[in-house]
Amino acid sequence: MERKRKYYVMIIRRLLLAFFCLSILPILSFAWLVKDSVEQMNIVKLEEQANNTIEHRAEVIALFLQDRLNLLTMIVELYPPEQLMAQETIEELFLAFGKNGDIVDLHVIDSSGYQHGYVGPYWSQIVGKTYNDASWFKETLINGVHISHVFLGYRNVPHFVIAVTDPLKTFVLRATINSSIFNSLLLSAQLGPNSDAFIVNRAGEFQTPSLLDQQSLSEQEKTLISSDTKAGPFHIGGYVYATRWIGNKHWLLVLKASIDDSLKFYYTIRDRILLIFSVIALLSLLLATFITVLLTRRIEKADREYAAATMQFSHIEKMATIGRLAAGIAHEINNPLQLITSQAGWIKELLPEEDPNTVKNLEEYQKAVEQIQYHVRRAGTITHRLLGFSRKMSAEKGSVRINDLLEETISFIEREADNNSIAVIKNFSEEMPPILTDGPQLQQVFLNLLNNALDAIGRRGMIEIATRLHADQRLVITFADNGPGMKPEQLKQIFDPFFTTKDPNKGTGLGLYISYDIIKKLGGEITGENREQGGMLFTIILPLTGSGAAGDNR
Repeated sequence: MERKRKYYVMIIRRLLLAFFCLSILPILSFAWLVKDSVEQMNIVKLEEQANNTIEHRAEVIALFLQDRLNLLTMIVELYPPEQLMAQETIEELFLAFGKNGDIVDLHVIDSSGYQHGYVGPYWSQIVGKTYNDASWFKETLINGVHISHVFLGYRNVPHFVIAVTDPLKTFVLRATINSSIFNSLLLSAQLGPNSDAFIVNRAGEFQTPSLLDQQSLSEQEKTLISSDTKAGPFHIGGYVYATRWIGNKHWLLVLKASIDDSLKFYYTIRDRILLIFSVIALLSLLLATFITVLLTRRIEKADREYAAATMQFSHIEKMATIGRLAAGIAHEINNPLQLITSQAGWIKELLPEEDPNTVKNLEEYQKAVEQIQYHVRRAGTITHRLLGFSRKMSAEKGSVRINDLLEETISFIEREADNNSIAVIKNFSEEMPPILTDGPQLQQVFLNLLNNALDAIGRRGMIEIATRLHADQRLVITFADNGPGMKPEQLKQIFDPFFTTKDPNKGTGLGLYISYDIIKKLGGEITGENREQGGMLFTIILPLTGSGAAGDNR
């Protein structure tokens, strides 16, 4: 039974696995491919957007720097050194070009580093200051131009310096540029709430504040500075990086775009689709499980019915063989019995003619003859039953008297009952009419119930068999015993195939199932229950007309 259960569990698992592989798995694979494709498409789109944005921002910032550099170069070329070093000229130029607020102040410094003119908010801090030792001053005289890093200085405001010199390098014109203009230019480059845009110098120092308040570059981000060419996009962590060098490669413009920001809408749609798919998959799995279990139970039921039918056919064939054997034995025994009967009768007739004086044991001889005749009659009764049993093996349907059929069936188990001190009590109603049914199959049911009762009792017990005619003109046959009975959970399964409370070596679990099947096909009912006083009570109800499949001789 356990082996069968494992077999059906294996069928359920394989069917569910087949359903998963043939339906759920392809959908999962397709969903995964679509997910990857959409993600890659969004990432490619983000890379293109990052490249376009940084190209535009780099161009704007480069134009801004070049414009300021061109402005200073133009001033140096237009004004002679004597006029440009005059304080009035510097003030006029500052008023003309510093209206936008991006130029903080202007300096004019001669080749010795002495400051001749200054206009701006920090006059008191730098008046009379010399720059002959300043590295930016030397670089300007050597290269003709200088663009500094962004720094705070004593102004405590982020700024950078652009300085140019005339072709003869007689003086230097220096302008301080407010770097906040860069911040406004970078704000429009932010591609999402978790994206960033900033400028760093070659040392990795921030020249503009990070839009996400990042204080320093990570080790992976520092590798972006190593390339002097236009590069990107790069993937670091969950970000796409695009970089461009600006200001004669003094500064690196970095655009840091969050992949999650670009996929936010996709994630919302994906989560909804996953939820819908999960619900559909769960419902499909539940439906598949239900159908699989239902199908497996039907297979199990079909297997049980097939096994029961095979067992029943085997039993019927066995009974038919026994019937033929019984007929042969009965015929073979009847011939010598008839000879013994005739010879015993002839001896009985001759004994009275003998002279009592010459035959000393005449009475003993007469008693012996009577014993012989008695046992011959008993043997004749047995052979008669055997012949009746053999004739019923080939019967299909006919008029059956239930009381007679029960008497004959009880005779098969009388010897075993006597040997085990089990009393067989018969309470047969005399009003039982004959019915049209299949006697041999019905006798098989009776015999099975009696054998089960004998097995349940063991020794020293009682079996009570009763018949009566019900008010609705149906026959009621009951089999009661005083055995141990059954547990409530066992009662629910007594008519299930392969269910048995006996030793596996003694019972197959098909007897009651076959009995139930026979009674149902004969149009009747059979029930089993525990008696209040202990033991089992089986009740069979049969119609008088043998409706149903009374002629079905399985």
